[in-house]
Amino acid sequence: MSEDKNEILTIEKPEGRRKCPSCGEENKNMIHEETDKTQIIMDYPKVYGKKYKCGKCGTYWKERSQ
Repeated sequence: MSEDKNEILTIEKPEGRRKCPSCGEENKNMIHEETDKTQIIMDYPKVYGKKYKCGKCGTYWKERSQ
């Protein structure tokens, strides 16, 4: 678990199943979705972006639309 919580990878939104960009884990039970309060999508009502964490290797990432 060498990844720091402040280090979040930004990747392109994948086609099909979501997988970890670091270790390639595809099991949906191992990919955890969290609220990214650093990314505000709408001010009122407050809507935040999403970030993901791999339960296998601990990598955090967020997806950018194409």
